[in-house]
Amino acid sequence: MSVKLAERWVNSFNEHDVAAYVACYAENAIFEDMALHRTFRGRAELAGFFEQWRAASPESRVDLDRVLPTESGLVITWTGRGVLSGHFPHLPPTAVRGSRIELPAISVLDVGPDGLIIHHTDYYDAFTLLQQIGVFAA
Repeated sequence: MSVKLAERWVNSFNEHDVAAYVACYAENAIFEDMALHRTFRGRAELAGFFEQWRAASPESRVDLDRVLPTESGLVITWTGRGVLSGHFPHLPPTAVRGSRIELPAISVLDVGPDGLIIHHTDYYDAFTLLQQIGVFAA
């Protein structure tokens, strides 16, 4: 599978380009955020998720660490960085605005024959995230 897809995915995220971001996905793609226990189906829900995160943390970015091709797609390790400056409906309302986030994660991407992501699953430490945003004491 193409490392270029991972680079396109990261670049579109870092440029906050929702159209380019969802263009990495098949029309009926599924995105599962295991730590937040959330599933988003299709490009419209993915776009909504992306827009909500961008509004809550407009300076956030993803730094790609490793891209590992698999038989069905890619496994990507990355680190997300940013500041929680607004409301994100998938986090507790007690999250402290101005909190800095630096969180390593793993994404498992199943890629279809057309080169688009059909299933995306994110894994990261939810407790660390909640500590960083002030929900739990560090």
